[in-house]
Amino acid sequence: MEFRHLQTFQTIDREGSFLKAAEKLQYAQSTITLHIQQLEAELGVKLFARRGRRTELTVAGRTLAEHADLLLHQAANLQQTMTDLVAGEAGHLRIGSIEPVASVHLPAILARFCTQHPKVRLTLETGVTRSICAQVATGSLDLAICSPPAANLGLNFELLFHDPISLLIPANNPLASYDELPVSALVKERLILTEEHCPYRQILEQALLIHGINPFSGIEVMSLSALKQLVSHGVGIGAVPTAAIDPLPPNTLVRSISGLDLNLPVGIAIHPTASFPGSALHSLITDLQAKLSSIT
Repeated sequence: MEFRHLQTFQTIDREGSFLKAAEKLQYAQSTITLHIQQLEAELGVKLFARRGRRTELTVAGRTLAEHADLLLHQAANLQQTMTDLVAGEAGHLRIGSIEPVASVHLPAILARFCTQHPKVRLTLETGVTRSICAQVATGSLDLAICSPPAANLGLNFELLFHDPISLLIPANNPLASYDELPVSALVKERLILTEEHCPYRQILEQALLIHGINPFSGIEVMSLSALKQLVSHGVGIGAVPTAAIDPLPPNTLVRSISGLDLNLPVGIAIHPTASFPGSALHSLITDLQAKLSSIT
């Protein structure tokens, strides 16, 4: 069914005759007649009946008239959506991010993006690098802001900044007297770790294992907020992204470890064949590059 045939049908109904419809649409009357003949042939019904000089709808015609407005309205909306999609002003953009990058660094960037692209539907999913990059590889997400993905996923990765990691210690811990903690001071300390596949935990584990220290003490916490509160209550020492420390919980202090490079590389992971109609994806990536690469 062609929408121009429906438009012709709708105009005849509103104008009351084939002649007036032809004048309204600026078609030859023979074109109007042809449109209706083709529409009637496709539907297998008669849509109009002659009553003297008047053209009236048949029962089938009245039924079609009840649906024609909705069909044409939906068609117009679809056409506008396609136009917006090509222009980068519509569609569904799905991104993933590790925490605390998602809650600390992304809100201002995404607020700007939503203002510039109000018709683009945006989904932000948080998770560890392993899970969100797997979704980028399968196409469930369009891009991820994360640490370097596994090589076997075949993703492109652009480094943007290094996110520092600090130690959060109870204020009454004897190590509070140090400005920087020596690595050896952690041997007998209880470390509160994030979940197993957390990239920040992996950076800490790799650094400590080189010095012969097993960081696992039996406590794993899936929430950075909960981890901070456990430190505040004296349960142990927590290794957390520096950006996630603010606000500093009561009865806690922030310290670094002398001689250790505890910085997580963070960037954009994207599939080599990823595409998003129009300029929306390019606009977001440009903003991410500009804002995140300036983090020191």
